[in-house]
Amino acid sequence: MTARVALAPARSLSRAEAVELAQTCAQVLVEQFGARRVIPFGSVTGASPWHSHSDIDLAVEGLAPKQEAEAWAALGRLLPPEASIEIDLIDLDEALPELRARILGEVKMPTENIPALRLEIEDELKSLQRVVDKVVEYLPRTGEQDEPEQVMIAKYVHDFYNGVERIFERITVRLEGELPGGDRWHMALLERMMQEIPDVRPPVIKPEFHAQLLNFLRFRHRIRHVYSYELEWSKVKERAVELADVMRQLREALETFLRRLEDQGAQTHDQSQC
Repeated sequence: MTARVALAPARSLSRAEAVELAQTCAQVLVEQFGARRVIPFGSVTGASPWHSHSDIDLAVEGLAPKQEAEAWAALGRLLPPEASIEIDLIDLDEALPELRARILGEVKMPTENIPALRLEIEDELKSLQRVVDKVVEYLPRTGEQDEPEQVMIAKYVHDFYNGVERIFERITVRLEGELPGGDRWHMALLERMMQEIPDVRPPVIKPEFHAQLLNFLRFRHRIRHVYSYELEWSKVKERAVELADVMRQLREALETFLRRLEDQGAQTHDQSQC
């Protein structure tokens, strides 16, 4: 169960304002909707940097499925009308093992930026591999007339790029401080991954891999703006067939990036000791 409550972009909330709002939301979920436990996690708790695109992440335990929609609406009414913010509700019982462990404090986030980034990337890659495995499983058995399976595969491909973008967001926020702005920020973020930021980080991906990922970004945009019955199976299949190889390239690119980043950090540390 994941619910998202959003308003049109306006003023960004500070972390202090977000913490207060998270506490109010938790109180409403417990007192009005019978949730047994509500645990804020993510950037609102300081586990990762707070920025203009940050959400308020709440893990919820004990919220009855029939009350999800009503709770979602109630939290929406708590959002300041002038602020741009989203509230993400994650069912704690349905959370992936690595996310659940982090929410419950069983896995501690490193205090240093680069080790924390590595942990975040590794967790996201586990989720992406699950998506790829599902596509590899279902794609061979999906034919031209199998509309439900086609829709499912299209959703997995859509989710795959979402995960890739979350990795790029984490890299940018942790190392540069803020995401690109404007209506084209998704494309600007992908383009930035090709660039070296002097004294901050090496490039994350090469131009040829950027071209492949751009096809997935375009695909996601298309999927978000069509009805399921409008899907073109040939285009869905084209992206789905590439998925395993793109995942391999992504792993290699990120491991190379992290090693270079760690080497760069070690050199900076050594120089500061001289």
